[in-house]
Amino acid sequence: MGKIYRQAVMAVIINEESKVLIGYSPRDKSYKFPQGGLEDEEDLITGIKRELKEELNYHLLHDHILEVYEEKVRYPFPPNCHPVYMGQELSIVKIKHRSEAQTVPQDDEFDELIWISPQDITTYNYEYRLEAYQKALLICGLI
Repeated sequence: MGKIYRQAVMAVIINEESKVLIGYSPRDKSYKFPQGGLEDEEDLITGIKRELKEELNYHLLHDHILEVYEEKVRYPFPPNCHPVYMGQELSIVKIKHRSEAQTVPQDDEFDELIWISPQDITTYNYEYRLEAYQKALLICGLI
C-alpha cells in the first residue's frame, strides 16, 4: 500500500489586533501554525484542544472557537521524511484568542511564538507549508 496523507488539525488563533499566532519550530527549522495529527477516532475539537494544551499549555474554551471549516488544506512532506505519510491534510479551526490564555511552548515543537499580520505570511520561512498556510488564511477570510 502506498503512502497516505495524515489527517491533522491546525489552529488559526486571532488576537484583538487581528494578528495570527505562529511559532518557530527548532525541530523543523521553520515557522508553523499550532497543529498536529489526529489520534484514532479523535474529533477535530478534541484534537485541537489536545494539541494546543500539549504544545502551548493553551486551554481552548469552546465559546472561543469561531469556526471549523469543512474545506481542508494539505501539504506534502519532503521526500523520505516519513515512513507512512506522504504529507498532512489539515482541517482548520479558527479561534478567538483570550488575552488571559497562556501561549507558552511546552516541548520541542516551538521555541518562539509571534503574532503576525496575515498579510505578512510570506515573510517567514515555512518550508513546504507556505502554500497550504496561505490557503488556510484565505479560507478563514483573513487575506
